[in-house]
Amino acid sequence: MYDTSSNFLNVHEWAYGATEVVHILSLAVGIGLIALVDLRLLGGGLSRTSAARLARATTLGSLVGLIVAVTTGLMILSTDPIRYIAHPTMRFKLFLVPVAIAFNYTIRARVIRGAYLPVVGRSVAVVSLTLWVSIVFSGLFYSFT
Repeated sequence: MYDTSSNFLNVHEWAYGATEVVHILSLAVGIGLIALVDLRLLGGGLSRTSAARLARATTLGSLVGLIVAVTTGLMILSTDPIRYIAHPTMRFKLFLVPVAIAFNYTIRARVIRGAYLPVVGRSVAVVSLTLWVSIVFSGLFYSFT
């Protein structure tokens, strides 16, 4: 049985808060850079550059942001895994994260690099934004229930 009282984040009050801050900031960087490219696919955002060029410029930053967000998210989950996993909103978030990451690095990446009709790019952007916004709001809904 896992003893949550031995978890570093539970033992040191400052560590949990610091981890939350890093989690939120890394989500903002990772998802923010993804959203920037999605907005370009929708026809908005930085109009002087293509979605492909913008994606190349933001890939490393979004990848680092997502890696840090997932790592800190798992650290936070480890503070009380039974409570987190028992909550349906958190289970929904834990389901969506790998779906959104897979979508981002497969279908979305292929559409950004390829010569697809604008309606395909817009559709992919809408799906991507819906996934990432759902992940963020799932975390918020969990926090306030």
